[in-house]
Amino acid sequence: LQKPMTSGDEYATPVTHAMAMAERRHASGQGGGAAAFMCEPVLGCGGQLPLPRGYLRAAFAAARAGGALCVCDEVQTGFYRCGLGRDKPWAFQEHGVVPDIVTLGKPIGNGFPMGAVVCTRAVADAFANGMEFFATFGATPAAAAAGNATLDAIERLGVAANAEERGAQLLAGLTRLARDF
Repeated sequence: LQKPMTSGDEYATPVTHAMAMAERRHASGQGGGAAAFMCEPVLGCGGQLPLPRGYLRAAFAAARAGGALCVCDEVQTGFYRCGLGRDKPWAFQEHGVVPDIVTLGKPIGNGFPMGAVVCTRAVADAFANGMEFFATFGATPAAAAAGNATLDAIERLGVAANAEERGAQLLAGLTRLARDF
C-alpha cells in the first residue's frame, strides 16, 4: 500500500509526470507535446470536492513548464456559486492562480443555454492570424440579452454578498455537524 497523499504538491505529481511523458514523446517525434491542463477548481461531477491546498498552483507550474496552457472549468462553480467571498466570483481565485483560459456555462445565462470562454490577451492574440472563429449559435441577440440580464441581476440583487454570507453560514453549520458527530 502506498502512503496516502496529503498535500496539493503530492496530488500534482501526476501532472508533472504527464508533462514529462508528453515532452519525451514530442522529443522522439511521437507527438506534439502537451497542449493544456484542464481542471475544475472544485470537482463538481465528483461530489463538489474542493481541491487540496496548493494543488492548482503546483499543477499549473508543471503544466506551464511543459509548455501547456492552464484551463479552469468554471461552468458549475463560477459567478459566486461557491460562496468564497465578495471578491472571489471564481473558484480558481481560492487557489491563488490565474488560468490562461476560463470556461463558463450554466450560470452565465441563469438557465438560458449559453456559455463563454475568457482568456488572456496572449491566447486571444493567437487567434489574430487570419483564422476565423465561429460558433453555430454564438453571439445571438437573445444570448447577449440573457447574459447581460444575468450580470445585471448579480449586481442588483447583491449575489456576491449573499453568497459570502450563505457560504460562511453553511461552512459553520457543517463544521458543527462534523464536530458533533
